[in-house]
Amino acid sequence: MPDDDDASSAAAPGKRIGLFGGTFDPVHHGHLRPAFELAERYALEVLYLLPAHRPAHRGPTGANSAERIAMLERAVADVPRLCVDTREARRDAPSYTVDTLAELRAERPDATLLFFLGRDAFATFESWHRPDAILALANLVVVERPGAPLPEAALALIARQRARHGERILDGAAGVIERVDVTQLAISATDVRRRIAEGRDPRFLLPESVRLYIGERGLYRDGSPL
Repeated sequence: MPDDDDASSAAAPGKRIGLFGGTFDPVHHGHLRPAFELAERYALEVLYLLPAHRPAHRGPTGANSAERIAMLERAVADVPRLCVDTREARRDAPSYTVDTLAELRAERPDATLLFFLGRDAFATFESWHRPDAILALANLVVVERPGAPLPEAALALIARQRARHGERILDGAAGVIERVDVTQLAISATDVRRRIAEGRDPRFLLPESVRLYIGERGLYRDGSPL
């Protein structure tokens, strides 16, 4: 994994766009602090937060797509380089990462794309839809989690990509896989929803603008999925 000095040297000036996906149900500081650090560390022009529409790995969301988008927009309204990209949330058909990356590549052929994903997601990356095409379009940055080693197959994929494309993300390149540490806050959306359902205040777990929106809309009360 790159230490702070390595990551700084990797983040040479350039037109870099990052993508950070998730359900964001609701968005909280455990999402936002890592996203902010990644945008800073990799000298991104912009880091797009990509709310998913219908996550395949879980049941219905507690808030609908429009509400989750609204919460994200409130959360990053005054945060430099963090923006919301709604294309996946607004798709009615199944949404694949490779399609999003291909669209961004067509829109910004001059940019270097960095796709950020967590350790658990990367462990299953080779089962994703067209993983080779993803690596041809973008670089992957695996956000580490303390005490969670990667399986051998994932380590082998990193080694193969490093042999082909090197160990550091360079502007104009794709296919590099880096691993990085960021500040990890022990906050989960499930816990936030549970607290709200139980009538407890989620203050300081998420941005105040998001907390107020949840209260105004009556989100995550009785009947919301935990």
